[in-house]
Amino acid sequence: MPERELQENVRQLCAGLGLYHYHPHNSTRSEPGWPDSAIIGRRMIFRELKSECGKLTPEQAEVGRKLKAAGENWRVWRPSDWLSRQIEKELTELAAVQGELFTA
Repeated sequence: MPERELQENVRQLCAGLGLYHYHPHNSTRSEPGWPDSAIIGRRMIFRELKSECGKLTPEQAEVGRKLKAAGENWRVWRPSDWLSRQIEKELTELAAVQGELFTA
């Protein structure tokens, strides 16, 4: 599964769960390293999306370290996380508020 397909799957799932999903479509004029997805539900999470063999750039790794040091929830998602339903599990939990789905 290419990264762009994974990104679209995540976008659609967030929309279906009522989560706010931000993805910079064109990062050429942005600071390097910002995560592919910033998602808001009960809290905010940051996710870098990569193909199964894709590697983080040094800037992506540095931003990830900084976000984690600041107490933020950052990690990398790959197609195997989609296929195992790990992404669905995380996003469903992010949308859940005391047994009900998050509604903005």
